[in-house]
Amino acid sequence: MQGVRWAARAGQLLGWGAIVGSIFLYFASFNPFVLWIGLIGWFGVRNATVYLRVTELQQAMLSLNAAAAMTPDYRVVDANLSLRQFMDKYLLLEEVQTPAFYAASDGRYRGLVSLEELRLRDHSAWDSQTVQQIVTPLSEIATVRENTPLSEVVNQLETQELRRITVLSPADSVAGVIDRGDVVRAIAERLKIPMPDQLIKRIKEEGTYPLGLPLQTIAKSIEAEPPLNRWDER
Repeated sequence: MQGVRWAARAGQLLGWGAIVGSIFLYFASFNPFVLWIGLIGWFGVRNATVYLRVTELQQAMLSLNAAAAMTPDYRVVDANLSLRQFMDKYLLLEEVQTPAFYAASDGRYRGLVSLEELRLRDHSAWDSQTVQQIVTPLSEIATVRENTPLSEVVNQLETQELRRITVLSPADSVAGVIDRGDVVRAIAERLKIPMPDQLIKRIKEEGTYPLGLPLQTIAKSIEAEPPLNRWDER
């Protein structure tokens, strides 16, 4: 990986050298054809810069796992609450984007609360039915472990078209959740790139990565590499 970075840097240096050289030759000879050298140099600088950025994104993704990107943007609710109580206590008063809800009882996680299932239930039954009845067990939802590579998290989010993914601890309890905004934030922090909270919020709401940030393509390339080579590059 270090060799690739140096190659990209060298490409940038050669490109700028060609640009400066063409400008010097132009003023020395006033031959417009030498400006083609500068144009070629500009393309070289641009391509080397893009390649360097992709390489840095790849290295950042290689160095991160699910634990580094997950956030506590979820709530744990009592599985024995009635649907009416759950609605009144959590959904009607929710002022921000609705987080993931997980139901628990007797000290154990029962699963992910399905808000879609809640909407399908007849309102007349909300007082008699409990949250437990609209729960999807953790074994039946998409999950990753804390030590799962971030590239695998990105691949699951995209291939399964998920809004967010659940992160499990070694004890099979919920440790956190990850969405696309969390992925971008973790990578930006690793690369020490300032990332406005407003942009992260928009990514979370829209569920898409910003244009020019090919994280899915990079994740696929990482997962396609042999594990030995992948770790050697780190």
